[in-house]
Amino acid sequence: MKMVSESDGSLPAVGSEGRAFGALLTYIRRQRGLDYGQYKESFLCRRLAVRMRAQGADTYQAYLGVLCSDEAELDALFTALSINVSYFFRDRVAFDALRHAVLTTLIAERSRARQRRLTVWSAGCAAGEEPYSVAMILTDLLGSALSRWELQIHATDIDTDVLARARRGVYKATSFQDLQVDFVERYFAQSGDRYTLQPAIRQLVAFRWHNLTTPPLLPRYDLILCRNVLIYFPRQHQERIVHHLLDHLEMGGCLMLGMVEMLPLALYSRLEAVDGRLRIYRKVKRKT
Repeated sequence: MKMVSESDGSLPAVGSEGRAFGALLTYIRRQRGLDYGQYKESFLCRRLAVRMRAQGADTYQAYLGVLCSDEAELDALFTALSINVSYFFRDRVAFDALRHAVLTTLIAERSRARQRRLTVWSAGCAAGEEPYSVAMILTDLLGSALSRWELQIHATDIDTDVLARARRGVYKATSFQDLQVDFVERYFAQSGDRYTLQPAIRQLVAFRWHNLTTPPLLPRYDLILCRNVLIYFPRQHQERIVHHLLDHLEMGGCLMLGMVEMLPLALYSRLEAVDGRLRIYRKVKRKT
């Protein structure tokens, strides 16, 4: 039997421990409605090993017993499996392109069509830095015309704790690695080591719990950001997730992935690159 008290994140062995690993994922799915069986096993094993050591469980079977009897440990595991590393304007070059090549263009197109409406979905939003960054850019671009536009920025995640933090809009200096000083001064109020986002920016973003593979709040969005999320899924599931995102993207709308993520080859016929290096794409009619 594979012992994991000193696990380095290696995959579970076949046999009883392999079956226990599967049973553990089934239990999580039944309790929380999330299919972690779609994640890379190496990622799952590393995160599980941390919680197993904390509970003194030497095997997956033993740890499953802990989960079944301790709701608090199930919460702790759920938090450990959620990825919430972010900061404002993460990958500054990518956000500059988002501002100039995507949002400026969408605003101009909607203005010409006299349709002052933009919808944005930040999928896997963590503590809110990404959708709030978009809100600040739109506020900056629209200026005094902001009140004449209907903006809907939806931000979703599977971690209720980080969603609660995001709604509060209070951050530490570590969230400002790539944020220009003037944005901090304009949109935040500092108190000690805490920075509180202005209510006007917070009100532009609606945070919701959401499983990435289920339908979002709106049927179509002008911009979908799904950055640094796909890397935690095996390749075959990445393609299915991006298919799902594109089904909810307006024709001519844009999809932005993380800079380390690759667009599945099967989906190139549905998109054209706005900036392929920065993983920004526009939805086009299917090529025949």
